[in-house]
Order: sequence, then structure tokens, then C-alpha cells
Amino acid sequence: MNGILLDNEFDLQVKPARDAEGKIAGGLVVGDILAQNQAVILYAHKGELKETPALGIGISRMLLDHDALAWRTEIRQQLEYDGQIVEDVTIGKDGIITIKSEYRNGNI
Repeated sequence: MNGILLDNEFDLQVKPARDAEGKIAGGLVVGDILAQNQAVILYAHKGELKETPALGIGISRMLLDHDALAWRTEIRQQLEYDGQIVEDVTIGKDGIITIKSEYRNGNI
């Protein structure tokens, strides 16, 4: 799934492209957004995404919580709510989260 990419600060990636006359003809960077959308969903708290206020995990709340099963379930549910088919979610003892998923039929 392709879409507009964000940088590490969640700002739009912009690389202006100019035409022969020097006018800006484009500039937004487009690419695969699956990992980006997963990161946004993990990072955002419920209510922060205006268009879908029920979407978001708020991963910062996980810092002192030891219930990995509940977090795996929450992550899976939120990604499925986003339209992803989730094959696997693992949370390692080191806190590393690994997600295997894809969008249904390549569509959001």
C-alpha cells in the first residue's frame, strides 16, 4: 500500500521537484505506508487521531506494565481496526515489538 510518507518526527516528507521553468511541480514523498501506519497507531493515544478517535494504543503506557498478553491483544485489535490482517504480534523480553501484518487486498 502506497501513500504519503512521514519522517521520524511525524511530519510530511517533502522533497520539492521543480519543472523546466523552476516552478514546484511536486514534492511529497510517496512510498509503502504499512510500517508507518503501525508506528502511528502504536504511538498515538485514543482520541489523538481526529478522524478515528477510537484508534490508538498509546504505547508509552506500556513502560511499567508487565501484562504482555493484554498489550499483544490490544495491538492486534487496533491494527485490525485499521484494516490490517494480522498474522502475528510478539513482544520480546527486551520490549521489542514485532508485527507481521498486511492490508486486506492491498487496500486501507
